[in-house]
Amino acid sequence: MNRRFWIITLLIAVVSSCNYPGTPPQPTPLSTPTTNAITQTISTPTTVSIETLLADVVLPTEPPTSTPAITLASAREQPVNCRFGPDVSYTIIGALNPGRQAEVIGKNIDITWLFVRNPSDPSTSCWLSVDYINVQGDVERLPVVGPPEIVVTSVNVRVEPQAMNVACDAFPQSVIISADITTNGPSIVTWQWESSTGQKSVEKQLLFESGGTKTVQDYYQVNRVADYSIQVRTILPNTMMGEANFKVICTP
Repeated sequence: MNRRFWIITLLIAVVSSCNYPGTPPQPTPLSTPTTNAITQTISTPTTVSIETLLADVVLPTEPPTSTPAITLASAREQPVNCRFGPDVSYTIIGALNPGRQAEVIGKNIDITWLFVRNPSDPSTSCWLSVDYINVQGDVERLPVVGPPEIVVTSVNVRVEPQAMNVACDAFPQSVIISADITTNGPSIVTWQWESSTGQKSVEKQLLFESGGTKTVQDYYQVNRVADYSIQVRTILPNTMMGEANFKVICTP
């Protein structure tokens, strides 16, 4: 009985050993991923000729005409008076002769007169009538200049006689006061004289229809021997003064 048991046990052991795998299963290796190569394409710039670039550029067929930066005036056929203001009533202070030019620096509001550097004295300015000149340049861009202020510009005084010798018992005597008054335009001038003794005349008026010089006269009475001075002063439109001296002596 025991023998049969051991034989059966041995047979079962042999059968079991035949079914057990002798080598353990090997793991299936992972497949190596395929790396897709990235190709970078660098584009080469295309060269464009200068002729192609200029093909669409439209060039002007005629050069532009340039306007002179300075506006110039010239006389047409004869000398043109250059006046202190934009009207024939203003005094003449210069002239633009044919063949010469004057720089234009302004105009009046209706462009009938142009304000220029005085061709007779470039340190001053004066006005030319457009009726007698030719203009080169752009008048429209010039500034509008107002008329100048009308003033008395000078007073020149004379006394006649400048020396008087009379008998000491021949007083009173009289001298003549003359004054040349000049304005730069039409005006009414108020003036008077005053002596070194303090005597004054009444205020008087002188009408100027246009700029220029007018002469006024008056008498001054002297009563004794002395050295005298006479001043003639304008009061309106502005103050201007001139003076002259004279001497009075007597013989006993």
